Amino acid sequence: VQLRHGETLEDVLRANGATKEAADAILAAFGARSGGSPVAEGQKIILEYDQPAADGKAAPIARVSVYADEQLKSMIAVNDAGGYVPVTMRPDAPRARSSDDDGMTLYESFYETALKQGLPRPMIDEMVRAFANDVDFQRAVQPGDAMGAFIADADDIDPHSQLLYATMTVRDQTFRYYRFQTPDDGLVDYYDENGRSTRKFLLRKTIANGEMTSPFGMRYHPILHYARMHTGVDWGAPIGTPILAAGNGVIIKAEFTSGYGRHIEIQHANGYVTTYSHMSGFARGMAPGVHVTQGQVIGYLGQSGLATGPHLHYEVIINGNFVDPMAIKLARTREFDGKMLAAFKHERDRIDQLMAQAPNATAAPATVASKLN
Repeated sequence: VQLRHGETLEDVLRANGATKEAADAILAAFGARSGGSPVAEGQKIILEYDQPAADGKAAPIARVSVYADEQLKSMIAVNDAGGYVPVTMRPDAPRARSSDDDGMTLYESFYETALKQGLPRPMIDEMVRAFANDVDFQRAVQPGDAMGAFIADADDIDPHSQLLYATMTVRDQTFRYYRFQTPDDGLVDYYDENGRSTRKFLLRKTIANGEMTSPFGMRYHPILHYARMHTGVDWGAPIGTPILAAGNGVIIKAEFTSGYGRHIEIQHANGYVTTYSHMSGFARGMAPGVHVTQGQVIGYLGQSGLATGPHLHYEVIINGNFVDPMAIKLARTREFDGKMLAAFKHERDRIDQLMAQAPNATAAPATVASKLN
């Protein structure tokens, strides 16, 4: 629908089957002032519905997208709780996959390939956490995508083996990370070849173990049986799995809600808020006003509220807009210089030398190297 001269978004919504209450809720989500319109003349409006219209009545509107010059300007969608919320989507954001879709996501292929190469699950999770800040694991795997790892005592790999180096090539872009223990605080982390930390302002995956069961985006709700905007990412894991704070911040909510069950919200710097839902319980001391640090346990995974099975529903909100936790660009927490950079380069060169001397070193040296498929 293209907005015509003298027409408002409310006019378009009502003309296309929206009730007065639904139109008001959509306008409120857009932040429109009374009598105004968030859409300018000539801009295109795309309306998506829960299901095809029947008996001459239009189905409820599930999503409203506004385009200007063929570029997505803004979007409002119905969330799992049934309310209209503002959403920020990448223009090339992949749609939610169903069981009928062909192919594998990067996450599925990475995990399967690493298991076939004999890597223990804790080590694979460690690699996923490192790469997740730079790699969109929701994308479909492509020809040429590959992963590799160099492990201390590679002849006897177990869950306690040290992952010294990890590499991943995605769409012709290669990421290389080295294990390094910083002498000033004794912490072990992974850094790229230039001494920049893989850790960023927020964690993308806020449980230590688990698999992504539902990505960000429109999906067919398994309980409600109609289309809903999935405003976060779901991670499936056993009940009781610790849930970690995505970043430093202050708890602003720790409560039970009918849809989200046991639910925590954390306010971070620069207008960022993260939410954690369907918990089985809160960690001791979690309450509004409590300061938390990145990686701190704030609760435990469960199935409270409206949930088909045990999982964490994790959301990131920036200045009131829901965004894809797996796709947003995040600042790194640390970048070496001076003496620390020199110490890191010494360790990096030592690992490179070990890889070059390994019997099965490849062009991109690694004890384990495999194409993703």
